[in-house]
Amino acid sequence: MLAEILTFLTLVPGQVLCLLPMRNQLRFGPGRTLLTLALADALLLPGAAFLAFRLQVSYIWVLLPLLLVFWGIYQACLRCPACRSLSVYASVCALMEILNNAACAMESRIHPEYGGLTVSTDFALLKLAVYAAAAGLLCWPFLRYAPELVDRLEMPRIWYMTLPFSLAFIGMSLFLMPLKFETLFVNNVFRAFLFVLAFSLILWVLLHVMFYFVVSGILTAADQREKIQMLETQESQFAAQKRYMEDSARARHDFRQSVRTMKELFHHQQYEALGRYIDAFYEGLPSPDTVRYCENEALNALLNYYHRKAEDEKVRTAFKIDLPDRLPVSDVDICTIVGNILENGLLACGDVPEEARQLRLTLQLRPGGRLFLVATNTHGGNIRLRNGHYLSTRQRGEGLGLRSVLSIATRYGGTAEFSHDDREFVSDVMLPLR
Repeated sequence: MLAEILTFLTLVPGQVLCLLPMRNQLRFGPGRTLLTLALADALLLPGAAFLAFRLQVSYIWVLLPLLLVFWGIYQACLRCPACRSLSVYASVCALMEILNNAACAMESRIHPEYGGLTVSTDFALLKLAVYAAAAGLLCWPFLRYAPELVDRLEMPRIWYMTLPFSLAFIGMSLFLMPLKFETLFVNNVFRAFLFVLAFSLILWVLLHVMFYFVVSGILTAADQREKIQMLETQESQFAAQKRYMEDSARARHDFRQSVRTMKELFHHQQYEALGRYIDAFYEGLPSPDTVRYCENEALNALLNYYHRKAEDEKVRTAFKIDLPDRLPVSDVDICTIVGNILENGLLACGDVPEEARQLRLTLQLRPGGRLFLVATNTHGGNIRLRNGHYLSTRQRGEGLGLRSVLSIATRYGGTAEFSHDDREFVSDVMLPLR
């Protein structure tokens, strides 16, 4: 019975590796999550060991459904989409299967009479040591680099594309696992087994390194596009401010001549003509093309950009911004949230008759350091939902804008909720800023 318990205890290092990339996606916090998994292990691992011992079946037939149960518990402890947790879970399982064959190679030198499915105390301790050593080596890269990808990569297709590779590693490792260690010492089988084992391990590492660099490049390009968009909106605001300054300078230059004209009209008691002249002069005064919504230059430029865009599309806007001069949130993040929500709002208003188009935005920092954003816009009824998620009406799949808003809010430990009725769509975002 002890051998069976130790055999199933080898799942624990894999669980640790699965949790490290999800450090920012834990639903209940680190302490509660670890306690949940510890209780699950305390109940399920001895139960699985007893079942395998009692039924006298190979532990692998109990292990496979147990892995499915653990993935369900794993996903329940996370707040990220299932595609990400499934990708990480399958990748770690693939690594564990490769390491299982490495343990088989070591054990075959000590007990050639054993096999890959042998349940024994010393073999279980060896596998536990190999898995723990691997977890210790991978702990730092999994904790340092993997969370960035899990937090920021918003494309489910890419996550699902990793599954065939992990499943291929698992299938190949199961196929290579020697049922009897004695067969490894026939001719050059043991040498070939080590070669395939080393090749599998190196390939697993290379694929993950390549995945990291490719996805990092995609995310960097996305960040650059957002920064370029911010610069374009600021450039547009700067051009409008420059025109206003030039017009103001021209008006000041001509002001002396206007005063002389009004003085002459007054002295000649041509009051009606003076009144018409003053009206014409007032109408000709330059007016600023930009509105000062807040002190954040990037956000102010973005709001002016969408205000002008709304005017062009005959959408009535109402922006209520109550923010301090400085915010403990990056300009890119706050502009991405506001920009995506306003962009989606304007697109939805395009399906509504001109007289009914409305877009309202309230953004304020409340006591306690919580930033609230509430936006409402009219829509024409073209709303698509699947499994509680809003889908894009312009392309297939889930809307990238709302998904980006939700990702940023989650990264700050906040919330992003979306709802609609038969007339309006509502976006409600809260960021707890520290």
